[in-house]
Amino acid sequence: MDQYQEHNTPSPGTRITLSGLKEQLYTLNMQMLLAIQCHDEKTQEEIRKKMDELQKQMDRLSLGER
Repeated sequence: MDQYQEHNTPSPGTRITLSGLKEQLYTLNMQMLLAIQCHDEKTQEEIRKKMDELQKQMDRLSLGER
């Protein structure tokens, strides 16, 4: 399953946008669907954690925090 995971860590000085975070969330949703179809519970849990972190970033960005 690791071959499907993309590492989207911004480089220093890269601007993080709400749109970019939404795209990452969409990608994680597609990965989650694949993990569900493959019955890969370990990957599902890893993706859930990444989705939670992305949602926290989106919430902070929406509130104007960093």
